[in-house]
Amino acid sequence: MLTIRLSGHEHFYPLCDVARLFTGVIPKVVDNVICVDVEYPALIESRLENGTVSTHVVEGFPDLPASFRDISSQEDLPSSRECKRQLYILLSRALGKSFPWGALTGIRPTQVAREVEKEEDLTRIYQVREDKAHLAFLTMKEEDAVLEKTDPDSLHVYIGIPFCPTRCAYCSFVAHEAPQKTSLLPSYVDAMLREMELVLPKIGKPIETLYIGGGTPTVLDEVLFEKFIKGVFSHDAFSSLKELTVEAGRPDTITKRKLEILRNVGITRICINPQTLSDATLLRVGRKHTAEDYLRCFEMAVEMGFSVINTDLIAGLPGEGSEEFCDSLSRIVALAPANITVHSLSKKRRSDLTREDVLRQEEEELLKMEKMLSFSFSTLREAGYVPYYLYKQKDTIGGHENVGYCRPGTECIYNVAMMSDQRSVLSFGAGGMSKRVFLEEGNVRVERCSCIKDPIQYIREVEKMAEKKVSFFQ
Repeated sequence: MLTIRLSGHEHFYPLCDVARLFTGVIPKVVDNVICVDVEYPALIESRLENGTVSTHVVEGFPDLPASFRDISSQEDLPSSRECKRQLYILLSRALGKSFPWGALTGIRPTQVAREVEKEEDLTRIYQVREDKAHLAFLTMKEEDAVLEKTDPDSLHVYIGIPFCPTRCAYCSFVAHEAPQKTSLLPSYVDAMLREMELVLPKIGKPIETLYIGGGTPTVLDEVLFEKFIKGVFSHDAFSSLKELTVEAGRPDTITKRKLEILRNVGITRICINPQTLSDATLLRVGRKHTAEDYLRCFEMAVEMGFSVINTDLIAGLPGEGSEEFCDSLSRIVALAPANITVHSLSKKRRSDLTREDVLRQEEEELLKMEKMLSFSFSTLREAGYVPYYLYKQKDTIGGHENVGYCRPGTECIYNVAMMSDQRSVLSFGAGGMSKRVFLEEGNVRVERCSCIKDPIQYIREVEKMAEKKVSFFQ
């Protein structure tokens, strides 16, 4: 058992993140002690006393030299971040491991990049690898340029349809399989439209962007999909949007009629996401379409006038090597979509993949992931794409990131507004998270308002959820 004893502070959450990063085990907290169920016994003390943070190996790690067993405050950082930084360095020494983002376990590395002067500071202070520090700074500049296009007091709206034709083996989102929930879909659409009807007239902020996501919004049949889209755009609140985006999503749900419905209300930005162009991998992870289905949908969307198409790929899918991933990316780059998003496989509790499948990868798997992401960056940069938003998730293979790339001028404003925590978001639908952002003298304060995750309960209590959001934004 690895135990981490806290003294003089209660920064359990950041220290648990670091312990989980190194061990792949979710820690437990018992009586001011973080307990991690691993084979090697050790006790570490994290102390805050008179404003000074120190971290010390009390016992265990017998091969660790005495000079490496103690760390004290060296950086002018908030105590929570300094505690986390010190524990990362100590465990890196003791276990002989390091991760590409170093002690930056949070989901928004670009926020930390804004706090330092140069890329080298991320490496020196937080042990971020040089190539990742460069990526963080490059993306931060693009994010800031996108944010300058938006009013700080503006609102960005998300509408979520948490249903898919089937659940992919890697999926961690709140999504329900439509074939078993078909009877729910009409009631769910009615509930969302009702929620919008109750909330939108009472929101005073200007709405700049609208993003319809999932799940898979196009899982709705053509009649219900048209009712949903027309209902959304019946609201005056959406009459002056700077940007409209719809996740058309899985090729097996896209039809010409559904695309016509989107074009009829002026939507030109959509996502068509194969995740890979290897048919063997698609079958393995439970997606009921082929690479040819994706290519057919992409060509149809281009012909119908969709000017900005995003395509998602996932690096590290089960059983897929770097050759298949690199081939998929090269084929997609040849199609020249405006946006390409590259995700690193992440295992969460809701996924059908076991934690061991992802976190206890052999060294060969980690090297494959490095090759995939390195190839992505170099290939996309050479093709004229720039990274414009970036976020991390827990438990990704090798501790890597998700990056949205775009051709200049085609950035998705909503993605930056939402991921940067610099703009307020109003979310409709089960499982949505609304947030209010307060920019106060250079500091950012964020308040959040969650919505019921279960669609059945959401349908029953939609008016209660609407009242909650109206109150939240007043």
